[in-house]
Amino acid sequence: MFDNFNVVISSGLPLLGIMAFIVSVITEVIKETKVFKKIPTDLLVITLSLILSVTAYFTFAAINDKAVIWYEVIGAIIVGFFVAFVAMFGWSKLDALYERFRNRDKQ
Repeated sequence: MFDNFNVVISSGLPLLGIMAFIVSVITEVIKETKVFKKIPTDLLVITLSLILSVTAYFTFAAINDKAVIWYEVIGAIIVGFFVAFVAMFGWSKLDALYERFRNRDKQ
């Protein structure tokens, strides 16, 4: 089980960063358009992140001829919230949040 964990983390973090970058670029481009100007930017970022992460999961499943499993879709949705968090607040805030919870577990 933990053999794959290192592979997931080492390939997943760069993908998370790439997806957050894509969401940030798309948000910056479309947020000033007439249609999206009325929508709060944070809501737009969350929506784009969820759409991108779920679409990436379905694309991965289709390319690898993998069956779509419901809990993996839920996992893709959760990853979408991480992408939104990084796109809105950046890596430093995510790292600070991680350190806060990691230090709480040690006590």
